[in-house]
Amino acid sequence: MSLVGLWRTFLRDLNFALRTLRRTPGFTLVAVLTLALGIGANTAIFTLLNQVLLRLLPVKDPHSLVMLTMRGKHYGSNWGSNAISYPMYKDFKEHNEVFSGMMARFPIYASVTVGNASERVKAELVSGSYFDVLGVTTAIGRPFTPDDDRSRDGHPLVVLSYNYWRDKFGAKPDVIGSTILVNNNKMTVIGVSQAGFDGVELSDPPSIFVPMMEQVELMPGNKDMLTNRRNRWVNVFGRLKPGVSAETAKASLQPFMHSMLEMEVKEEAFRNASPYDREQFLKCWMDVIPGSQGRQNVQRGLSTPLWVLMATTGMVLLIACANIANLLLARATRRQKEMAIRLAIGASRGRIISQLLIEMLVLAMAGGALGLMLAFWADKALMSIYLPADSARLNITTSPDLRVLLFTFGVSALTALAFGLVPALQTTKPNVGSVLKDEASAVVGSGNKGLRKSLVVVQVALSLLLLIGAGLFLRSLDNLSQLGPGFNASRLIGFEIDPTLNGYKPDRAKLTYRELTEGLKTLPGVESVGLSSMRILEHNEWDSSMTVEGYNPDKPDDRAEPYMNSISPNYFATLGVPVVAGRDFNDADTREMKHSDRVSSDPDDDYVPATVMINETFARKFFAGKDPIGRHLGFGSDPGTRTDMEVIGVVKDIKYTDLRDEIPPQAYVPYLASRYVGGMTVYVRTTADPKVLMNLIREKVRDLDPNIPIFDMRTTDEQIQNSLSAERMIASLSTVFGLLATILAAVGLYGLMAYNVVQRTREIGIRMALGAAQRDVVWMVMRDVLILVGVGIAVGVPAALALTSIVRSQLYGLSGHDPITLILATVGLAIVAFAAGYIPALRASRLDPMRALRYE
Repeated sequence: MSLVGLWRTFLRDLNFALRTLRRTPGFTLVAVLTLALGIGANTAIFTLLNQVLLRLLPVKDPHSLVMLTMRGKHYGSNWGSNAISYPMYKDFKEHNEVFSGMMARFPIYASVTVGNASERVKAELVSGSYFDVLGVTTAIGRPFTPDDDRSRDGHPLVVLSYNYWRDKFGAKPDVIGSTILVNNNKMTVIGVSQAGFDGVELSDPPSIFVPMMEQVELMPGNKDMLTNRRNRWVNVFGRLKPGVSAETAKASLQPFMHSMLEMEVKEEAFRNASPYDREQFLKCWMDVIPGSQGRQNVQRGLSTPLWVLMATTGMVLLIACANIANLLLARATRRQKEMAIRLAIGASRGRIISQLLIEMLVLAMAGGALGLMLAFWADKALMSIYLPADSARLNITTSPDLRVLLFTFGVSALTALAFGLVPALQTTKPNVGSVLKDEASAVVGSGNKGLRKSLVVVQVALSLLLLIGAGLFLRSLDNLSQLGPGFNASRLIGFEIDPTLNGYKPDRAKLTYRELTEGLKTLPGVESVGLSSMRILEHNEWDSSMTVEGYNPDKPDDRAEPYMNSISPNYFATLGVPVVAGRDFNDADTREMKHSDRVSSDPDDDYVPATVMINETFARKFFAGKDPIGRHLGFGSDPGTRTDMEVIGVVKDIKYTDLRDEIPPQAYVPYLASRYVGGMTVYVRTTADPKVLMNLIREKVRDLDPNIPIFDMRTTDEQIQNSLSAERMIASLSTVFGLLATILAAVGLYGLMAYNVVQRTREIGIRMALGAAQRDVVWMVMRDVLILVGVGIAVGVPAALALTSIVRSQLYGLSGHDPITLILATVGLAIVAFAAGYIPALRASRLDPMRALRYE
């Protein structure tokens, strides 16, 4: 048959399918809604998964992009993952045979002033080759070139992101050539990046791009970042030459990498390094990882939850499709005479099957279209409900792209084929002669009872699996919520400011923080005010190697590397953390000492505070039951490191990065004794309504300096809830999907039992006419329910025990084999299933025997 003939046949079958489905509106509506729920749930989660885990950078040939990262034990400081030093980047850029181009970037926040308004925005320091290597153009103006990034402090230029240009400048082309203040430094706008390009990270897309040579202007207080080989901070991307693989590139870089390490280990910075540190440093190597999706910092944390949810919605779709298959099998009973007549007058079985599949395809496509709309709505709700803090900073959209549309179409088509084929095959194989004679034994339904029961068993087993998973996630979330941070988080406001981004020198910044502290104390309802350089419970981390007086580690890896924080007096009192030994910092703790053993190109780095505080975990681990008060610590772990900082206090343990982490050893230094003071988090303890007080706090900061932007103001309770957003999302959604699956399974079980009762109406009438009691009829039906549910549970429990190991990393405070969860899920499902089966059983017991005997 020609293509034209096939097309005409398809259109005739489509028209026939639409007419047939219109004649059974109830069946059509139920089938479409059931499929819409299953397909919509899958599309909603796949949309997020596609945006977070599968989306490629909108750049030229993203698959040829790779990212360099140094593996091994570094000797120096680290600014995040996947970073190398800027001098190392320059060396690789000039000495490699595998890349057609290389670029470096570093994300940072900056204060931008346009007119009289200042705001804090995300910025990126980028090398002059950044736009060229990525193959990104500009909407207007021009991008940076290598000539714009040759000398330090000599290129006060800026490229705006497309979204920032549109939102802040109204997409006006005359922005090119204008001047804006970035950290109080005049910079000229030379271009606007192309629409759709938002940097190389999923989170917090940059508003502005600044040449790397302007590093000091964007990072005041860090003067040697461009020359210090001990500072790993830039993310480096390379574009592979044609025909070069990542493995080939990695092998090619190692000889030069090793020569660099041998050169670096001879530098002055290694003067006091131990033989162990030198040996471990020389074992470092350069890894080459895929860069087509950019720097995957956020993706790592969301990967497991999204795949778990994707698997969950897949099971929901299977249950929905099993219901559709049961509906089709039941419908086949009513259409048996139609099929027998069509076969008797010469229609081929294949022709009828193709028509039935087109009917299923129509249902699936209608369900898919409705499911796509549900998915769009659901994703917007997910972003607003479960990711309130992160969604604004996540560079993702809920609008479906081509991949999502193809996924929805593919799922719909696969559903039609996989779950429409078996009912179609069953429908088209009746005993034609017997059906035409109206013989009950030829009824199609009598031949597929086993299949329908098997589908119900599968639904029960999958529902149980989802309910157990939902129970585990809910209990884990409850454990985390009950855990607490170690202090009273209620009525505690936190916000961040950074006067240094407006050009404040350290002494003026300290004075500003003091004035702000005193001003906030005068506000009504304020009990206490404290400051810290690291905001806790936000996945932030500042750790440092230290030497502890009198502590000699058995192994080099047992050295002290506590998490650090630079704090103000009254910080612990504001949080409500008691000092269990010694004293707190006070305004007199401003003394700093020259630390002559330290080697740095910045002389300010050679000074250390005279006092330090530690937490209980630090005291237990490194002072072994001895009184730590009056003991001394020193920054660094090299042999002979001086311990100049006196321990003056021990505080109660509190969480640092998030609620999941074990409490680490922590050390605190007074910010007033630091030569450089940057951004700080201000904590305010209040007896008043925090929401009301926030407006007063903003006014107080504006009175101090209207050009200092306030950002991330929220209560600590909100912060804790935000820190559990991923756990809350997976717990809530798995519960919704588990309940949806249970309802669908109950509907499937009810449908099967109701169908069986109809098929056995005459049998039931005979039993009751012969004296069977109502309870006997109920038991006759419920016995089948008991068997189906029992088999489903017998299959579901072992499957759950086997699969919960996959989600073990997402649980907290319980194992995947938690007996309470298993029992509650099993009992809950059994109750719902028995209720669904009891309704047709009760209806069967109330049949009029005389009417039942006359039933055809």
